[in-house]
Amino acid sequence: MRHQVFAFTAVAMLLCGTVLAQPSDGFHLYKNKQSGKTVCSQNPISPDWVRMTGPYKDQDCKIEQKPEPVRSDLPANPLDLAPKK
Repeated sequence: MRHQVFAFTAVAMLLCGTVLAQPSDGFHLYKNKQSGKTVCSQNPISPDWVRMTGPYKDQDCKIEQKPEPVRSDLPANPLDLAPKK
C-alpha cells in the first residue's frame, strides 16, 4: 500500500511539473485600463489589463522576438501542386 501511494504521488508530481513547465509565447506589455500603468508579463494579469505589444524575449520587454524566416529551400507543399479545378 505504501509503495502504491508513493508511486501515485511521484507520477502526479511528474505530470504537474510537465504541465507547468510548458513554454510560453514570450513576454508582453500589458496596460491597466483604469490607472494606465504598464507591466511586462508572460501571462495575462486580470481582465482589467490589456495586451499592448509583444512578444518580447526578455522580462523587461526590450528585446523583441522576430518571427522565424520562411525557408525557400524546402520542397513545395503537395497540396499546392495539385491541379486547380
